Amino acid sequence: MKKLLLIIVFLFSVAFNGFCQQNNDTLTLSTSIDSLSYIIGRDVGAQLNDLETKLNMDAFSAGVDQAMQGLPSKIDSITADSIRRQFATRVQEQMEEEQEQLAQRYKDLSESFLAQNRQREEVQTTSSGLQYEIIEQGEGPMPEASDSVRVSYMGMLVDSTVFDSTAEPVVLELSRTIPGLAEGIQLMNEGSEYIFYIPSDLAYGEQGIPPVIPPNAALIFRVRLEEALGQERRTDFRK
Repeated sequence: MKKLLLIIVFLFSVAFNGFCQQNNDTLTLSTSIDSLSYIIGRDVGAQLNDLETKLNMDAFSAGVDQAMQGLPSKIDSITADSIRRQFATRVQEQMEEEQEQLAQRYKDLSESFLAQNRQREEVQTTSSGLQYEIIEQGEGPMPEASDSVRVSYMGMLVDSTVFDSTAEPVVLELSRTIPGLAEGIQLMNEGSEYIFYIPSDLAYGEQGIPPVIPPNAALIFRVRLEEALGQERRTDFRK
């Protein structure tokens, strides 16, 4: 890791010293090292931009150059470690704040959606808070909690963003499926198609599955129960 970091710093230094004085409009990437250096520079810049961190490029370049020449640092190691810790703490606090804001936003959005959705006549609600809507009612057997089932499904966020879907039917083991979906599928007869509106606490909860499913996100699943397979177990749905 240290060797890789040194290589990256070297390439970034080459890029910086090679064409830092050039205007973006006149910048030319003549060699593979130019292109790689530019890409690395873009990646570093994008990460710093995401962290809302600005660098003094003159100081940055001087630090790289002096380190590569083995010259003594202008900042002693104790002070440098303190500055690094302060930066790391600030970044961590910023990330936690952003995560809290995201979690609150999806909590409010999900609760508002479910509250309005449950008012629709075609929507039924179970004691757990699971909401469902019958699109087509089959007449086959109903699965039990320990069963596996073959289903087709599409999973969405409440803003209709699709995060998962099946091209072909898949086999799920209900005991290893998120609680809301497991409960809902047990309400279905084979051949049925339902839409489930699943509160966050019956799905992926406060953690979500970054970056696909946000924290506190209610989920919508449109499911067709192709076949109830009983105790036959083949594939797991992520839990």
